[in-house]
Amino acid sequence: MTFVFDMGGVLSDIDVPGFMERFRQLMPEKEQCSLDPEVLLAGGGDSFLHDYELGLITTGEALNHFHALCRSDITYEQIRQVWLSELAPVQEGKKALLRRLRQDGHTVCLLSNTNEMHWQYIEPMFCYDGYTLDDHFDHVFLSFRLHLYKPEKPIYDEVCKAVPYDEPVIYIDDAERNRKAGEQKGWKTFENIDALSKAFDL
Repeated sequence: MTFVFDMGGVLSDIDVPGFMERFRQLMPEKEQCSLDPEVLLAGGGDSFLHDYELGLITTGEALNHFHALCRSDITYEQIRQVWLSELAPVQEGKKALLRRLRQDGHTVCLLSNTNEMHWQYIEPMFCYDGYTLDDHFDHVFLSFRLHLYKPEKPIYDEVCKAVPYDEPVIYIDDAERNRKAGEQKGWKTFENIDALSKAFDL
């Protein structure tokens, strides 16, 4: 089988409310209440972060956009640390599951809407104690590298090109709109690893 995992919300817990609160603390006090999470994060929408996750702007440009919302005394490093705080470290049990699936002969993929800063934070978590990224994934599909974004069809097409055509695909993603796009490909979907583990006795 082919297992396709999302990152944020599946392999790494994601804390959007916590990030928003920490980011507000970097802003001028009079503007903190005006920050709209939907406008800033704009999942699949029209914000600079959407462009950043599509790889259409650089990390430096993204930090410039962030900094324009912050107090003048805030450093780029402070902004970067707050942005990284949205993602929790990947738990060892989840990494061990990925390795075990590969050792059992399954194809394991990562399919993530993400950006360069988040990936530079996450990737080293799979490279430790002699393990490499390749010990965990056969293929890695990242929105900012492909300039493609879930749930749009072309990014799923890229996965289909790379995985064995005769293997059933199991897709784990916390976003319903992304799972529906996978289901249109004939993939069996799960919202989280707990649901996957129960279904396959992992």
